[in-house]
Amino acid sequence: MEDGFSMAAVRGDRILRATGERAEVRIVLVDATSASNRIATAHGAEGFSRQLLGESIASSLLLASRLKGPGTVQLRFSFSGDITRLAADATPMGLVRAMIPQEEIRSAGSFEPLVMPQTLTVRKLDRNGASLAEGIVETEGLDLSSGITHYLHQSEQGRALLCVSSRCRESGERLRFAGGFLLEAFPGLSEVEWNTLETAARAIDLESLALADAEGLSLRDLFSALTRSFPAQVHQEFGVEPYCPCSEAGVLRALSGLGRDELEGIYFEGQETELFCEFCRKRYTVTPEQIYGLLGGETEEG
Repeated sequence: MEDGFSMAAVRGDRILRATGERAEVRIVLVDATSASNRIATAHGAEGFSRQLLGESIASSLLLASRLKGPGTVQLRFSFSGDITRLAADATPMGLVRAMIPQEEIRSAGSFEPLVMPQTLTVRKLDRNGASLAEGIVETEGLDLSSGITHYLHQSEQGRALLCVSSRCRESGERLRFAGGFLLEAFPGLSEVEWNTLETAARAIDLESLALADAEGLSLRDLFSALTRSFPAQVHQEFGVEPYCPCSEAGVLRALSGLGRDELEGIYFEGQETELFCEFCRKRYTVTPEQIYGLLGGETEEG
């Protein structure tokens, strides 16, 4: 096909990467509807909380596409109000996870909570989890797109525009769509050309585009809307998959960060401790013997 789309790319969770034919513009498109629904369902999130997870998932996937090699991008939104934290991690190959604290999801239910934005932290990690870079910016509104675009301008001095959106079906229990795009200028693009492309991209209404199609967000339609004024070619395509690398060893490492008095208190209760991964809600059971091992095999009572 002339635009580089395969049949698989027309529907379903995908990440598509494209460039202008003169290679002066980079475009990344993402549809993460199914993955977002799976992750939100694992958290029991409805309505506003589900939409917020969907937007963070799409955003992290788009930012991860900018990594030069294997690694992870972590987004950490800080709020005040009924929701205090929103986090999403993604890799360039489409693996993603996200979370809102469980007690805050339960408290919000299907209602729209009171949320006031504070900061966005973006961390880039290499394939071994070592830090490559970190940027922190203040956010002015609940529009994740604006906050991340502000980060790209402030921390990375780039000419870029990120737009994501997510909307629930009327019941609030499923997302109709979750996705968006990243438009990025390469050095060869003039300021006039960039301003023209950015203005046209900002005029795209993702919600209207998705609602116009019975099956949700069409990446083909989104690509066409973005590239009306310049020829472009899709050259890479990936699936999107929820994935969490949590493990029992990681849980024990986290517990080892507690103070000795707290660990001893857990140990002397003599019961198994149940913990849940904040991201995937997998349950882990830690035995008194494992707690004793974290204490170095010694307690104040011998």
